[in-house]
Amino acid sequence: MRIKLLAAGLGLAAFAAFGAKAAEPSTADQLIAVDKAFEAYVAEHGVAQGFKSYMDPKDGLEFAGGEPKRGAEAIFQAEGGDKPPTSKLTWTPTEAFASKSGDMGVTWGRWTETPNDTTKKPFTGRYVTVWRKDAEGHWKGLIDIGTPD
Repeated sequence: MRIKLLAAGLGLAAFAAFGAKAAEPSTADQLIAVDKAFEAYVAEHGVAQGFKSYMDPKDGLEFAGGEPKRGAEAIFQAEGGDKPPTSKLTWTPTEAFASKSGDMGVTWGRWTETPNDTTKKPFTGRYVTVWRKDAEGHWKGLIDIGTPD
């Protein structure tokens, strides 16, 4: 009886381990999730703080007109730093691609910037963000490029 229970227990453990492995999101799904989390963070904390938190502290590059800004702190300052935001930025990722090694990937989608001044019209565009896992395994933006429509 003990052998049957042991065999049944091992079978259930193997099934549970296989099921847990199969349920892990793909790297592309992880990238979509981190991009959505980035957008939600920006909605709550503002563009400057969002970029400071999600871009690579040293290597992150933002291409948003003019010379690219390098590093999370430089991007934070370029996006207004601690000043109150003058607009609201939202975006939706459309698709993600991931490296076979699972440590780099790309998301792209559409963005909308809505000025706080209601006499001004919102404007829209497309973006591409290149992501890289840092030493702790967190996704950080390496390159962010936004182009208006």
